[in-house]
Amino acid sequence: MADQQSRLDAAFGDQYTITREVGAGGMATVYLAHDVKHDRQVALKVLRPELAAALGSDRFPREIRIVAKFQHPHILGLYDSGETQGFLYYVMPFVDGESLAERLAREKQLPITDATRILREVADALAYAHQRGVVHRDIKPGNVMLSGRHATVTDFGVAKAVAAAGGDNLTTVGMAVGTPHYMSPEQAMAQGDIDARADIYSLGIVGYEMLAGRLPFAAETPQAILSAHVMTPPTDIRELRPGVPDVLAEAIMRCLAKNPADRWQTADELVTQLESIASTPSGGMTPTHTRPVKGVRPGPMSRRPWIAAAVGAVVVLGGGGGALMLAGGGGGGRIERVGVLPIRDISGQDSVFVRAMHDALTTAIAQLGTVGVASGSDMMRYADGATADREVARQLNLDALVIASVFRAGSVMRITVQFSDPVTTRSLWSDTYERDVSDVLAAQGDIVRRIASGVAGALGAPASVATNNGANP
Repeated sequence: MADQQSRLDAAFGDQYTITREVGAGGMATVYLAHDVKHDRQVALKVLRPELAAALGSDRFPREIRIVAKFQHPHILGLYDSGETQGFLYYVMPFVDGESLAERLAREKQLPITDATRILREVADALAYAHQRGVVHRDIKPGNVMLSGRHATVTDFGVAKAVAAAGGDNLTTVGMAVGTPHYMSPEQAMAQGDIDARADIYSLGIVGYEMLAGRLPFAAETPQAILSAHVMTPPTDIRELRPGVPDVLAEAIMRCLAKNPADRWQTADELVTQLESIASTPSGGMTPTHTRPVKGVRPGPMSRRPWIAAAVGAVVVLGGGGGALMLAGGGGGGRIERVGVLPIRDISGQDSVFVRAMHDALTTAIAQLGTVGVASGSDMMRYADGATADREVARQLNLDALVIASVFRAGSVMRITVQFSDPVTTRSLWSDTYERDVSDVLAAQGDIVRRIASGVAGALGAPASVATNNGANP
């Protein structure tokens, strides 16, 4: 520790004098420091050494630079960022107050008026950033600072910069962008196309915690928590705190919909809803007008497919044969050769199943007869996931890829598939399947047939081709 402190002092001494360590998170250690040039206190955040090594010295500062242009009352700005003597860092204003996490640790539940105001201010910050193409990806109480009566969101753009700079290297250092208790189902499934609705889900978790005094999902392991985000409906907030008015409860429960399409589609929509709630003399809350709000009390999980099912299954397959063409896909030409990447076993319970399914799916797609398919043994060389999809396609001369993942909770297994170009990641087709796998062979056969049928449709082949030619393992 003393050696680390001396290295930091040597690296930052001319710019920042470190006063003390304030805290440490999954991505960085935070120090209270003195900005020598401007004679002010700052929060100096130094990325974990192994993460810094994975990102490299130039991409992270370049990726995070966009946040320096943000000007919003509820977003903590960026003063500086860079690399010095092997340390990747960024600098933000030091907030004279406390984090929402610290307040919740002390008070457990917040007054409804305070919780509503914090939700509204954070949602307003999200709306501003989302309009500029930045998704936070790590909304949680520790990233919300409270000073006086106002909330400020910190670390905006940091998770995006880490993901953009690190790419597939994050896997090798065990780095997941996000915090398990606050991750959206699509983040829990390691889905690649995370959008603004993931932040809305995370904000719903924060709102739930402020009002209920506890998180909607609790478990002993991160994997079990991620499973709950994907599979378990949250208890209605009104059952845990009956005093929460319906309009506020419904706003939060809508944030927590498993399917992104069932949540608020923009943070602006959520802000409008929260602005319709006003304080009453009794300290409760009441809507200021009577615009109806659709209730979203969670019931049994919907069986219909939805992209981003926490299976984390991203399936990418290029179309081929016939006249199917992709703009800019796989080199910008006709899809003639595809590969099925090894299927990811996210819950770690089904290694035999996923290997057998990989073989069956490879055979089924090959027997469609519309595209060439890389051999299963060639594709299994990439089972460790360390090689980027684009590089796999380049090495094996593939125009497109098929990627799939499975996730199991008890006897229920979810498999999510999506077809997309490995260069542009443009999706052509996707689906999610949920099956009871007590009869594992029957489940596998049915799923392979359905996936092959979807592939056939994307390739422009008749559905009967998938049924009759090899989709039955």
